[in-house]
Amino acid sequence: MMSGFFISEPVYSLTPGPKYPQPRETANLKVPYYVKENFHTDYQGSLRRLEMTIEEEYIVNLRHACQRERNYRDSMAWKARNFGDSKQYAEAQKLRTPSCEKLSNFHR
Repeated sequence: MMSGFFISEPVYSLTPGPKYPQPRETANLKVPYYVKENFHTDYQGSLRRLEMTIEEEYIVNLRHACQRERNYRDSMAWKARNFGDSKQYAEAQKLRTPSCEKLSNFHR
């Protein structure tokens, strides 16, 4: 019953919202993130450690999104190939994978 009192809200969000309106970016990889209005006065931890966590979360999210994009492209190509639709197959091959592109930019 008391355990609910010890759960704190996250310090940041990777997406802006009413609770996290203030934009920031990590010093190393320039990953955008958002904090509360009172972040500068309330946050007492290591900013470097926080930003490392943000970058790790961001990259993990990109990897998952990249895998979903590739799976979608591959399934569209597979369907087109099985139905003998060369036009649809060519379109499937052209499908972009923006998350994969962002991820590859981090590895350059």
